[in-house]
Amino acid sequence: MTLGETASARKSVLFSRVYVPAWIAFIVLSFVFVIAEQQNRTIHFQSQRAEVQTDAGLIRSKLEGSLNADIQLVRGLIAVLSTDLGMTQDRFSEIANLAIGGDEQFINIAVAPDLVVNLVHPFEENSAVIGLDYKETAAQRNAVMRVRETGGIVLAGPVNLVQGGIGFIARFPVYAKGPSGPRFWGILSAVIDAEAVYRDAGIIGPTETLKIALKGQDGMGDAGALFFGDPAIYDQDPVFLEIVLPAGTWKLAAIPNGGWTKSPDNLWLFRIGLLIAGSMVLLPTFLACRMSAFRRGVIQTLHQRERELEKHQKELSRLSTVAQLASDSIVVTDPEARIIWANAAFGKMTGYTLEEVKGRKPSQILNGPETDPQTILEIARHLKHGEKFRTEILNYTKSGEMIWVETHLVPVRDVQGKVSMVIGVERDITKNKQRERELANAKLAAEKADQAKSEFLANMSHEIRTPMNGIIGMAELLADHPLPAEQKQNVDLIRSSSKALLKIINDILDLSRLESGKVVVSDEDFELRSCIEDAVDLIRSAAREKGLEIRLDISEEIPKVVRADDGRLRQIFLNLVGNAVKFTSVGCVCVRATCAPHDPYRLIIEVTDTGIGMAPEKVDQVFERFSQADGTISRAFGGTGLGLTISQMLAGQMGGHIRVASSLGVGSVFTLEIQTSTPLGPIKRDGEVIHTDLNILIGKRVLLAEDNKTNRILIRKYLAGLPVDLIDAENGRRAVELCQSLAPDIVLMDVSMPELDGLAATQVIRNLPIPQPPIIALTANAYDSDRDACLRAGMDAFLAKPISKGQLISMLATVLAQGTSVQNPAVGKRVSG
Repeated sequence: MTLGETASARKSVLFSRVYVPAWIAFIVLSFVFVIAEQQNRTIHFQSQRAEVQTDAGLIRSKLEGSLNADIQLVRGLIAVLSTDLGMTQDRFSEIANLAIGGDEQFINIAVAPDLVVNLVHPFEENSAVIGLDYKETAAQRNAVMRVRETGGIVLAGPVNLVQGGIGFIARFPVYAKGPSGPRFWGILSAVIDAEAVYRDAGIIGPTETLKIALKGQDGMGDAGALFFGDPAIYDQDPVFLEIVLPAGTWKLAAIPNGGWTKSPDNLWLFRIGLLIAGSMVLLPTFLACRMSAFRRGVIQTLHQRERELEKHQKELSRLSTVAQLASDSIVVTDPEARIIWANAAFGKMTGYTLEEVKGRKPSQILNGPETDPQTILEIARHLKHGEKFRTEILNYTKSGEMIWVETHLVPVRDVQGKVSMVIGVERDITKNKQRERELANAKLAAEKADQAKSEFLANMSHEIRTPMNGIIGMAELLADHPLPAEQKQNVDLIRSSSKALLKIINDILDLSRLESGKVVVSDEDFELRSCIEDAVDLIRSAAREKGLEIRLDISEEIPKVVRADDGRLRQIFLNLVGNAVKFTSVGCVCVRATCAPHDPYRLIIEVTDTGIGMAPEKVDQVFERFSQADGTISRAFGGTGLGLTISQMLAGQMGGHIRVASSLGVGSVFTLEIQTSTPLGPIKRDGEVIHTDLNILIGKRVLLAEDNKTNRILIRKYLAGLPVDLIDAENGRRAVELCQSLAPDIVLMDVSMPELDGLAATQVIRNLPIPQPPIIALTANAYDSDRDACLRAGMDAFLAKPISKGQLISMLATVLAQGTSVQNPAVGKRVSG
């Protein structure tokens, strides 16, 4: 049983009926605990409120006593004043001193007969008030009028005093004796210092224990405004008391200075006591239930073990049957790797019966001369450490036949963790191994076929381009001479047919390189608009011959300079625009260049024509190699059907694709989408042609290394009108000898020659202790790898056949004008060419 199963079993036991008394005791004690704690909190809160009530009542008594005492003093002063209403200021000051004495709560007292002040105390500080007419003072008028009308005391405040501080103003009516009884004579106003009253009552000061809020300004009780304390006190369930004044009431709200405490001081002591008392009840009950549960558990375990044993025996019987009937070989060994059991499949696979192998090790009966020793060691090492292991091993049957076996070894451990036996599941994979060998041989054959294909295409390129060089070159030479119209037409047909054949060869080579992954897109910075315009301009002449118009629309949003492979991009443009012109007889071809809204370097080129179009079901076929949408198209328009295939593959290498939409008889729209990137810097002009004077060729000695007689004759004719000395060499070895003896100024080196090819001849020349001439490669192999090989061998320039007269003369003049120099490894210095 696992730890999880044990924990689950214990949990289920705790919730069994055996523990019902313990759970009842636990629930009752929990309920008592909650009620007792709530009661303790209630007593604590009531005790707090009683303390606050007592302290607040003391403050209320002090406030009422202090203010009533002040009022009585003033009333005594009024009684003396009523007997002598015409007393002088000195007499009034003398009486006021006697009545009030040193009571600091009084700030000043003023007497106003007919509501006009004529007596004040103390006089020196308040003499400016003499003559103040309350009837004319808006701030005082309402209060004094209320005193005269009601005939009672009016207590106002607290208010902010002009001389500073806050105070209460008590106004008393003064009556004079008349013939018909008392008559209103005037008022007496007493200003009482509020802070002194608060301090004497204990509301403020160092010993304050409560937070107090007073409400009822001007003695208006609940209807009056808050005039002392924090309004937030009213939100904290305060104790309320009413303060009765000689004129009106105040409402006092009080809470403890630190706020109400939620937990009693004896909380944890109280809880500990409850826990101890509860434990004395719950623990004996639980132990009694535990003993009862244990007895029941033992009985249940015994019954369960009996059922498990019966179930285990049934499972063993079923597993034995399954193992015996399994198609895979199953072998059981002891910790020493001796066989203790094997199923029928083992005997069928090896030819041995269980009686023949029992007690023996599998390695003793199954391994043979060609069994891998390393595999045997690996099996032994994993079994020694008790680790699972899966491998393949060569075994031998009883009859000596070799079989490949996939074996999976699984050690089985006992309760102490020691390996008690090892189960080996084995499968005959001899047929699989045979298929693997066949696949490997097929893969090798495919790789050899691919290599043979590449070699064939390279040879084809060389063998076809070499005679094509002679055909095209001689046709160009004939075209340079004045010929009759019929012969001129024949020469033009030779030239156009040769160029068409050369394009087919180039398409086949491009497709082969793309399929083999030998085409590498090389990024460089270039002007995008110029690239598009140049490609379209190359097609304009063909369009004009058919009476077609080419419209070019380049968006202002596209970047001026981008980074990509401009040569491959131009090749795609030429294919798309050329196809549009080729299949359009009437109308126009529109080329629109723009960029994606979210990325200016994601270029979108649309080529729209008004040509023959295609049926929708034929659209997908235009990108298949050697295929066109309709077989009649190739008969009517010609072509191999490789241009769009190559363009689609190039677009994919440049991070894009080509889509097409077309309607039969209406026209087609080809959409090219490629990814360019931001330029790295200013555009390099290294590839620009250097315009130089052909006089630089005067007197130069040119060595031509070429094994093909036709090409030697052609180049001699190309250079016939130039003041150069041309020397022929029919192979690379002869070229090396002539370099040593004649020291040519420049070398035209064919790459493929007998005895010593052009690459090897160049390397030999570069190691000669002679003035090093520039070497221009002449090759019919047009791969980029061929160009790189020529430059690595030490050549300075590269011309791919077929070569035109203009290309050859321009290259000779350019290389000589640049003064190309190379490192001479033999002499260790640079020798100018």
